[in-house]
Amino acid sequence: MPTRFSRHLAGCAILAVSALTTMQAAHAQPTGPIDARAVWQERSLSACRSEQSQTAPDVCLLRTMQRSGARPQAIAAANMLVKANKAGFISAWRPLGKAALATVTYPFRANTNEGSLLIGSDGAAIDVDEDSVREEDRATLAWRAFAAAHPDAVPFAPADFIGSTTTADGGQSVLFSTPLKSCHACADDGALLVAYTIDKTGIVRERKILTIK
Repeated sequence: MPTRFSRHLAGCAILAVSALTTMQAAHAQPTGPIDARAVWQERSLSACRSEQSQTAPDVCLLRTMQRSGARPQAIAAANMLVKANKAGFISAWRPLGKAALATVTYPFRANTNEGSLLIGSDGAAIDVDEDSVREEDRATLAWRAFAAAHPDAVPFAPADFIGSTTTADGGQSVLFSTPLKSCHACADDGALLVAYTIDKTGIVRERKILTIK
């Protein structure tokens, strides 16, 4: 996520951009441990969306969660998202071996109301929809060829979880596909397939683009 969270929380490694590049500490951003206890089953947020509301939507969200009896871990996760200027909450949790996939609901967005966080065994969270095509990616032959054929196509979140495979060293590779198109209502021009490598301890280590088609 692009905005730094409070310092007392554990570091979240933002993946290095190029294929098979180890994540660097310089890109780390604190998010704190996130686990299945962070899930909140949404209560009505209609009052927070009302034009007559006297409270900012993000403040209203946190207040509603507190009043509804949300777990401290759920409120902490929502508070981290709010501090990142991404008001939302974790609405689902899917174990992926030693890692997990958290679904984030963004209740106040006009479009793309869901996103995904890849959670390592250390609790660090990686936003798989953030900067899905990076500068180093744009320099690859695969992206340049696709962009030449579809100059207006861009990634449209959220990424779809495709599956997970076991690696030779006992870790796993987790695959996501993001549609590439020129507008929300337009047909897909292609898809961006990205793999995240997770080591045998459950720590997310690498990101690489597999295909652009």
